Amino acid sequence: MKLRHLTLIATLATFSFVGAPSLALEPGEMKVTGLVNMPLAGIDGKESNVVLFEVGPGWSIASHYHPGHIFLYMIEGSITIEVDGLEAQTLLPGDAVYEIPNLNMVANNVSSTEGAKFVVFTVGNIGDEVTIFVE
Repeated sequence: MKLRHLTLIATLATFSFVGAPSLALEPGEMKVTGLVNMPLAGIDGKESNVVLFEVGPGWSIASHYHPGHIFLYMIEGSITIEVDGLEAQTLLPGDAVYEIPNLNMVANNVSSTEGAKFVVFTVGNIGDEVTIFVE
């Protein structure tokens, strides 16, 4: 029952933004909007986060990893994700992907002229950083 509530929250948060117009972001710019952050009932020490990412043309993120579980749903535009040891994946609107914890990765907006929008749902330890950059 509790898992269904969490699934419903994530689904509503994701689909509430499908028809929303994109912001005109500058090249390389990223806007992050936190939608949900809450402890997971019945799972001690774990929390969930739902975050909307809007990225400008040519956006990229440096090498990093996620210590928790990440689920990404692509709303608008297209991004490429390259995870160490795996084939690069290009995500289009409607695509969803699971990112395995603790693997180094990079990502970028495929377009140099259009922005992209995606929702990320995370499950991890309460208080842990969601993204850790690799030097």
